[in-house]
Amino acid sequence: MRRFYILSIFILIATIGYGQFIGKDGVSKALFYLQKNELDSAKKYIDEAEKDETTNTLPKTWYYRALIYKDAYKLYEKEDKNSPLRATAVVALNKLTGLDKENEFTESAQKMMTYLASTYYNDAARSLNPATYKNAIEYYNKYKELMSLAKSQSDLKQQDVKFNLALASMLNQNLEKETKKDSLKVLEVKNIYQSVLDIDSNNGSANYSIGILYYNESADIINNMDYDMDLEQLDKYQDICTDLFLKALPYMLKCHEIKYNLNETLIGLINIYHGLNDPEKEEQYKNELKALELEKK
Repeated sequence: MRRFYILSIFILIATIGYGQFIGKDGVSKALFYLQKNELDSAKKYIDEAEKDETTNTLPKTWYYRALIYKDAYKLYEKEDKNSPLRATAVVALNKLTGLDKENEFTESAQKMMTYLASTYYNDAARSLNPATYKNAIEYYNKYKELMSLAKSQSDLKQQDVKFNLALASMLNQNLEKETKKDSLKVLEVKNIYQSVLDIDSNNGSANYSIGILYYNESADIINNMDYDMDLEQLDKYQDICTDLFLKALPYMLKCHEIKYNLNETLIGLINIYHGLNDPEKEEQYKNELKALELEKK
């Protein structure tokens, strides 16, 4: 009987301690359940805190809301590219940024932002295909937004170059499979490569790819030209082709200058000058190509 009495006292003390330890507000309750790794209960109480006028202006409310929803995302929706849990965590972090004047949660919040940013980057990479590439752009922009919020030291311009090269390359490869090129898609790919050159004018891959796109447009017109057409129409098409060759030329010359993919670049220059009816320049690059091939032997 005495043992039962002592046990009852311990239970009473524990209950009193529990009541004293946990505040009545939703944030305190949410933190208690978060520490016990009971995320569903933590989420329930942090949602209450978010709606409560006495707690919804406190930085800690938004910090723990972001933390709880981030952990829930990792547990339940890690493979969901459109995860509502992750989106809620991001909203909470944005709200926290404007409220945390004392920088109480800054360091931890920045780490959380960096983690969530990495998940958007991974989703962008996983979405780089013809059917979902527009989603990939959205995920990548979300990645940049969070990295900026996190005040990351990462060079986002170089990440832009890397992502846009991968995006343009994927779209370009898909274009090459099409028998009839969609001019709007060709323009879209050119613009993406140009965005790379706006950051790095010496990027060999972007210069070469734009040059080839212009060259191929001209070659397609020539290959599909009806030579029975009247002279006026023929002249018109020849003018279009000449203009395209001239647009391709500076990009190929840049590749030659920086010695990018030199063998293919020289072939490109030979073909462009042939199309421009400039035998002197054509011969110059033919000789350079022969010399390069001899060096390799």
